[in-house]
Amino acid sequence: MIRRRKSDPQRLTCWLSLVLLGVLLFPGPGVHAQPAAALTIDSCYARAQRNYPLIKQYDLIEKSKEYTISNANKAYLPNISITGIGAYIISGLPTISLPNAPTAEKKDFQFIGIGQLNQTIWDGGATHTQKEVAKAGAAADKASIDVTMYEIRERINQLFFGVLVIDAQMEQLDILVSNLTRSLNSAKLTSENGLAYQSDVDEVKAELLNVRQRKIEFLYTRKGFVDMLSFMTGTALNETTKMEQPVVVENYLSLTNRRPELDLYASQLRLTDISGSFDKVAVMPKFGVMAAGILIEPGIAFGTATMNSLAVAGLSLSWNTSGLYRLSKNNKLNKIRQDKITNQQETFLFNNALQLKQGSNEIEKQQEIINNDDEIVQLKSRIKNAYQLKYDNGICSMNDLINSINKESEAKRNQALHRVQLLMNMYNYKAKTGN
Repeated sequence: MIRRRKSDPQRLTCWLSLVLLGVLLFPGPGVHAQPAAALTIDSCYARAQRNYPLIKQYDLIEKSKEYTISNANKAYLPNISITGIGAYIISGLPTISLPNAPTAEKKDFQFIGIGQLNQTIWDGGATHTQKEVAKAGAAADKASIDVTMYEIRERINQLFFGVLVIDAQMEQLDILVSNLTRSLNSAKLTSENGLAYQSDVDEVKAELLNVRQRKIEFLYTRKGFVDMLSFMTGTALNETTKMEQPVVVENYLSLTNRRPELDLYASQLRLTDISGSFDKVAVMPKFGVMAAGILIEPGIAFGTATMNSLAVAGLSLSWNTSGLYRLSKNNKLNKIRQDKITNQQETFLFNNALQLKQGSNEIEKQQEIINNDDEIVQLKSRIKNAYQLKYDNGICSMNDLINSINKESEAKRNQALHRVQLLMNMYNYKAKTGN
């Protein structure tokens, strides 16, 4: 028998098909579809802070501090001033003439040029204080932003654990659907054999529809949480994004208070203390070197000689004592400002301690509730199994069986809810301590 040889295009198509089939059946290491990694709560914290527009303020504050310090350092650069005066002289500058000497010619226009050079040697600490104030002010501004940025963590907690609560409820609803589906199949089979009513089948179908409605509500609520979380973190998230359940905070009561508000109050106190140094600097004398030159045209006649210029150089000392009269009152005003900040800090610590006490009580309550959840679930499961057996033997109605299935599912949903709520309360407590 003579076989017909395939044409080149046919052979090429055949080879390509074999290669594609091999790739599908035996994919290489890089072909396997990798599941997306679950999103952690710590990564949400970091992404939300990077995405928040206020974070740009950190760089602006740092640049402002650098420019202020740079300007303060220029206080020790030589200061040169030049003044020129040209005017019509009404009565003229005085002249001195010797006896029998010709009188100097009077000119109505006079020009006076004054040049002065000042070099600060010691300004009483004003420059140093100005730089320290710039640093302390920048630290206080950053601490204030830290407080605002830290508030993002509480928003992330609400959204992240909101998604976890819904996922836990959805998981239990899926189990409920499986149980009801088995009951539906059993009811159909029994009804077909004439051992049950069609109403039993209809009851299970109606209950399945109710469960599906609840799942739809949960899905849309979850989508809303995920959309807000996506917006806050600047990350593309969708309904398939999984949230990794955080670990239990075992030692939550031993956490030290690291709230950014404490750094804010400390930086404000330091800024107030350093700013008060300006009052002390104001009463300190200032030392420097000065030089001055004067040019007069036409000059002043002193007999046969004419003075056209004058140069002066030497040390300078300036001391303004007016600040001495206000120093005592300014110190008292500064002490009042510090007392106000200290009072704000004490108020914050009081309220924070109250919040932590409430949080610890809530955690203890959740732990006690969870201790009973396992037993409740076991009892509800045994009751459901008993009703299943009764229904199979024709002793109870389908409605009784559905009620027992729902109660078992409710117990499991509550158990899952309580576990997530415990985690959420622990992380809220952790956030209240600044950790």
